[in-house]
Amino acid sequence: MTVDLHAHWIPPALADALRRRRAAPRIEPENDGEWLVTYLGKRPFGPDLGDLAARRDLMQRCGITLQVLSLAGLFGADCLSVDESLPLVAAFNDAAAEATRADPRHFAAFAALPLADVAAACRELERAHEIGLCGAILPADGFITRAAAERFQPLFETGNRLRSHFFIHPGPVEHQPERELHKTGADNAWQRYIVLETQARLSAVVTTLELSDYLEPFPNVTVQVANLGGSIPFLAERMDEVCRVQMTGEPLPSARLRRCYVDTASFGPRAIELAVACFGADRVVLGTDCPIFDAERMLKSVAEARLDPKTRELLLSGNAQKLLGLDPVAGLPGLTKS
Repeated sequence: MTVDLHAHWIPPALADALRRRRAAPRIEPENDGEWLVTYLGKRPFGPDLGDLAARRDLMQRCGITLQVLSLAGLFGADCLSVDESLPLVAAFNDAAAEATRADPRHFAAFAALPLADVAAACRELERAHEIGLCGAILPADGFITRAAAERFQPLFETGNRLRSHFFIHPGPVEHQPERELHKTGADNAWQRYIVLETQARLSAVVTTLELSDYLEPFPNVTVQVANLGGSIPFLAERMDEVCRVQMTGEPLPSARLRRCYVDTASFGPRAIELAVACFGADRVVLGTDCPIFDAERMLKSVAEARLDPKTRELLLSGNAQKLLGLDPVAGLPGLTKS
């Protein structure tokens, strides 16, 4: 069994709602196809993102048994005003629940939530669990400082009662102005944003959640940070040295990086090895960022990483099965986290 915990989907009902919009996020026709327009720019919209039959074919080719589907925060649907976002995220959640009921051997899902109203987000999380989803995707920008994270404490209280899994993914808390960062030139604007800035924000998320007591009141909540937790695997030794020299008496950061999980999305074998050494073999899970990135290449990276067979099995399936209570045969008929 191979489980991918970082995979995105736009179901048909949500796609239809996005076609009716005139502002980002929206889907618009261009030439003979369609484009998904987000606040960051646009990308082709086709079966790779919207068709689960095509997704199953891709998974079979790559050797992925089950994907946990989510609505990427970088699409910008969850950070609209609650009046705009709630119908969009509910459309995703309803479709995801239907997909997981129809094919629990291949699909599970994280809910999308209306971020502008935390009370509404709590209600939608409750509803998501009732219809069979196993947690929710949350925006990294909501956790880049401890002060920012305080806003989401009611959501974590709800999640603690429901035994939720929270997937923290790059994304804003508030609606962003539409712009185009994909164009070549412009001082490598896309690389600066999607690599340097995004990884810095995810590093800040790990610092907030791992090096503070924020998660202590929520022992039943599990947390996954995308993209190997930002740059933390590379910076952990420096964090320890700063602590030894300038913060005498404080516990070493590397000794505290045990609460969250991180996924392998969009990284190669050497980075995966470093993450295993940093967080531990039992805290790294497979994530492909399918279809934004090449799922086959992500699996190849895990295969090429210098890991012993037991560690590789944990990354590909063992950690996910324990984390989400997955049945290796039946998929995820219900969340029974240990």
